[in-house]
Amino acid sequence: MASVDEIDKKLLIELRKNGRATLTELSKKLGLSVASIKNRVDKLERVGAIKGYSTLVEPTFLEEYLQALIELELLVEDPRTDLTLHEIGKLDNVLGIYKKTGEFQILIRANFKSMEDLREFLDLLSKKYLRKNLRRWRVTIVLEVLKDGGVSLSRENQRRNSR
Repeated sequence: MASVDEIDKKLLIELRKNGRATLTELSKKLGLSVASIKNRVDKLERVGAIKGYSTLVEPTFLEEYLQALIELELLVEDPRTDLTLHEIGKLDNVLGIYKKTGEFQILIRANFKSMEDLREFLDLLSKKYLRKNLRRWRVTIVLEVLKDGGVSLSRENQRRNSR
C-alpha cells in the first residue's frame, strides 16, 4: 500500500464528507495551495486511496421506497460466486455487496420500489444467480438512514443544508 501522510488523511476525510468540495474549498480547510491539493488528489487517485466519485441520491426520487439489507448463506465457497456477485452488482438498484464473516457470508444493500420488487429480486437470486448454492437468505428492511457514504443524514443536518 502506498504511503499517505497526515495531510493526505485529512484530505481524504474531507472528500469523504463532501466529494464535490472544490480544490479552493479544500485548500482553505487544509491551509495548502490549490496546486498542492490538486497534486495530492491526483496522487490519491493514482494509488487507489480514492476509488471513485458518486452522488448520494434520495431514493424516493427514483420511486424506490424500500431499502433492504439481504444476507445470503451459501452452501459452498464456489470460485464462480465472485463473478455472480459482480453480475448482481451491475443491477441499478444494488447499492453495495459485501463479503463478510459469520453465518451469512454475503450482504447486499439494495433499494426497491415495492415489496413485490423485493420478492422478485429474491426470486432472481435463487433461480438465476446463485441457484443451488444459496442455502437461505435473511432480509432486514431499513427504517431510516442516519448516515450514508460518510455523510450524516440527520433531520437537523437536512434542514440546515436546505436553507
